Amino acid sequence: MENLTVIAGRIVTRQRHPKLDDYDIVTLSLERAEAVPGKADLLGSQPLGAMQVTVRRALLGNAGTGALLRCRAKRTPDGAMCEPHPDPGDFEVAQ
Repeated sequence: MENLTVIAGRIVTRQRHPKLDDYDIVTLSLERAEAVPGKADLLGSQPLGAMQVTVRRALLGNAGTGALLRCRAKRTPDGAMCEPHPDPGDFEVAQ
């Protein structure tokens, strides 16, 4: 079963992913994590606080420190990753 969790938090740092050309690694100050109905919730037990998540750069635009990021993310062998092509309303960046 696919795993997926809604996560939201403030961006603390943002840097280019060392292996994935079109992605950045964002460190979030995680404020909430919620289960997605019908999906395994493998990130919901993540303690609130610092969390790294990989995000497709085009989705982030010019978002920087302090911006609020909300996405649906899954746990991968390399850590958390936001959906690369989210449906409308499933991804948000706000200053």
